[in-house]
Amino acid sequence: MFTLHYLRGALAPKSIAVVGATERADALGNHVFGNVLAGGFKGVVYAVNPKYAEVRGVQCYPSLAALPATPDLAVIVTPAQTVPRLIDDAGRRGIKAVLVLSAGFAEVGAEGRRLQEQALARARALGIRMLGPNCLGVMRPEIGLNATFARTPARPGSVALVSQSGAVVAALLDYAWTSGFGFSSVVSTGGGSDIEFSEILDFLALDAATRSIVLYVEGVHDARAFMSSVRAAASVKPVVVLKVGRHMAGQKAAMSHTGAMVGDDGVFDVALRRAGAIRVQAFNQTFAAAEALATGRLPSGVPGNRLAILTNGGGPGVLAADAAADNDVALAKLSPAALDALNGALPATWSHANPVDIIGDASAGRFAAAMKTLLDDVANDGVLLLFCPTIALGAEETAHALLPLIKASDKPVVTAWLGDADAGKGRAVMKSAGIPALTSPERGVESFSYLSRFVRNRQLRLQNPPSHVEDFEQDVSGARRIVERALMAGRAVLDERESKGLLRAFGIEVARTELARSADEAVALAEDIGYPVVLKVVAQGVTHKSEVGGVLLSLQGAQDVRHGFDTIRARVAQHAPLARFIGVHVQQMIQRPHGRELIVGIARDASFGPVISFGMGGIAVEVLRDSAVALPPLNRFLARDLIGRTRVAKMLDSFRGLPAVDLDALIGVLLKVSDLACEIPCVHELDINPLLADEGGVIALDARVLIGDGPLAPDATYSHLAIHPYPRHLARATRLKSGETVLLRPIRPEDLEAERRFIARLSPKTMYLRFHAPLRELTMERLVRYTQIDYDREMAFVAVDSSDENGGGEIRGIGRYTRNPDGATCEFGIAVEDAWQGRGLGRALMNALESCARERGLKEIIGYVLAENDDMGTLMRNRMYDVRRDEDDGTVLRFAKPLQTAAGPPDGDPPRNQALTDKV
Repeated sequence: MFTLHYLRGALAPKSIAVVGATERADALGNHVFGNVLAGGFKGVVYAVNPKYAEVRGVQCYPSLAALPATPDLAVIVTPAQTVPRLIDDAGRRGIKAVLVLSAGFAEVGAEGRRLQEQALARARALGIRMLGPNCLGVMRPEIGLNATFARTPARPGSVALVSQSGAVVAALLDYAWTSGFGFSSVVSTGGGSDIEFSEILDFLALDAATRSIVLYVEGVHDARAFMSSVRAAASVKPVVVLKVGRHMAGQKAAMSHTGAMVGDDGVFDVALRRAGAIRVQAFNQTFAAAEALATGRLPSGVPGNRLAILTNGGGPGVLAADAAADNDVALAKLSPAALDALNGALPATWSHANPVDIIGDASAGRFAAAMKTLLDDVANDGVLLLFCPTIALGAEETAHALLPLIKASDKPVVTAWLGDADAGKGRAVMKSAGIPALTSPERGVESFSYLSRFVRNRQLRLQNPPSHVEDFEQDVSGARRIVERALMAGRAVLDERESKGLLRAFGIEVARTELARSADEAVALAEDIGYPVVLKVVAQGVTHKSEVGGVLLSLQGAQDVRHGFDTIRARVAQHAPLARFIGVHVQQMIQRPHGRELIVGIARDASFGPVISFGMGGIAVEVLRDSAVALPPLNRFLARDLIGRTRVAKMLDSFRGLPAVDLDALIGVLLKVSDLACEIPCVHELDINPLLADEGGVIALDARVLIGDGPLAPDATYSHLAIHPYPRHLARATRLKSGETVLLRPIRPEDLEAERRFIARLSPKTMYLRFHAPLRELTMERLVRYTQIDYDREMAFVAVDSSDENGGGEIRGIGRYTRNPDGATCEFGIAVEDAWQGRGLGRALMNALESCARERGLKEIIGYVLAENDDMGTLMRNRMYDVRRDEDDGTVLRFAKPLQTAAGPPDGDPPRNQALTDKV
């Protein structure tokens, strides 16, 4: 059913109590209470302070217990040592949310940290959600809420701002006030908040007052929850992220090239791309991006970054063209039809190319004719207008001439008005109409780049690969045995032969490699492998073989091999005297004249877990530093994107007489490495360097694996990954009691249209019983939100009619559950198409939901059912659910069932009372 979000009382309360309100001029309670009153809060305000009977003309109460009614939110502004006791008072009063603005907690040392932990523990024990401590506060301008000590208030608007830094919020508020920017919500979380970023994002994702979200991030505590919430929010509205620490030293990894190449900021960047968010690098970019994205106009073409520039000045056009190259924006090539139209409407001296320079004597009519042509041209994805004030034409006149054309088109338009006195009038006209209006060519191009990046990132967000590719023949059990043997031997590093064995188990071709402990053994192995061969050092304490001269190539005979063995042993003694020489690996010499040396690897990020890396390989890998990273699991789309973000990608195509490499084989290796990262969590680092690729395929010449903490096999939710793989293993064909067979499987993003059709087929009664409201359809936002889930905090199963004559893709029933904030329980809901009710489909969906929730470790499953829904009530009682009236709504029954692990019927269904009929 549709219920209010559990954070609404904290972020959009109807009543608040300010504990510590005072008239003492230098006190925090004076500043905060003053802001609350000055903001014109539309709800009820209580002042709480035993020292006052009245504060600023408002009746003051001695305690929370003395209040005439329970407020939604308690705002605490008293000294740190009083906060734990006040949280106890709030709990006794039935208050569900507290905002602690007081300082003096973890930021001041051990005693403050103890107080913070004590306050947080008491809040959790009492079921209170705590925002803060030591934060700036919360604003909700549309209801006049300003529960902060900020100097600058917030105007009402459609952008939500969430920040881990109060100082940054204060600065952004000041900047926004000057520029006329408004907010739907402003939330400063503080350092020890019980309310995570992810929960606030969940609230804002479906908040009708919010059209776009801006985040200021200093660090991520729970990568899985963060990714899930950003992906969910970005599926329905733009999310813009400003993160600090771009140039901090990343996590050091001495054991591998991959670890040294991958920095935590690079991983954060790619995580945001995968989640569908837009990252900005500076203060002033945050609102420019939010403003551009909030218009709702996005490029509809492919690739979505082709920009047409319209200007009445050549210089600004050139500046914009330069900025396009810096922002991954392509200058659109004008179509023949557009060229003909422009030639007919413009003087002969126009630029005849993009940027479209219509010359300094342009009239408003000439601007309008050119703008209409560019808006109609399918060869571009958006238009940038650059206006330079001239004696012949003013900015305001131009803006009024162009605005009707821009409004009539669905194509995104960004404008830049160069100057201030006159140009500002044009900007004002556009801003009042909701059209981005910037001050320079560079900012204009940057603004369009946010739109194109959002479209590209949306494609990444829609990718939900499974944990492994079924098309590949892999011996995952054999791979785990290789790792297990090394762990039992007390080793954290696999030698080259073991590393290659691991790759071979996952279906990656490797060069044959054997260990020789003596020169005679090396010669015998070389004779068996066939010349030429390669010798590589094997020594404990040597990480990178080339650094000690431990690699000899293209040895042609026995004498070369014997001499090579002795040479490598001597070099180790000279360059690494503390290392223990074991022998050499004798390897087949792979001779591929068209080969490109690449590197593929796995690294472990401190926040986001396993990361796949790809780039240019060879001995200069860390010097050239041409690499890109991606979060597993990968599919072919994501693998292509990973390759395309490197400079070496251009070398993979044919050039200078070299044939193109086998790209499908290279993508296959990336997918297999992704499978390895998913299926063996204790593999922390992997180097395949070089990975040799040519027109004949791909082969690993060298490999190194580092084992760390973690199990040999993943748990049910693949919790070591930042992104939950698509749980394909949960799909199963199910035979209903009426004889039909349906496919029960987890929902996918591409099910959106099928779910829309499913909803349209439901009768008004079924819609009412499912959603507890007289709905006829679901909004696009909710459809997107319901089909793009994370498979961790929420799960949804669709029942697809496998015998459908129109392709077998129609949804006949949907069941879903969402994990509650306590982490131990979940709330479910199911809907079955009217014509399919009474066939046992509701029972099958409940089997799937209960089984999945039990496997995920949830303790209880809960559903809220209208008391008049007899069929659903029968199904619930049949499944041994406990039932009671809902405390807040007597027309609703609360059904709950413990998810016990005790053995039951094979499909998890409880004993069935045959006298009861399942019509759900």
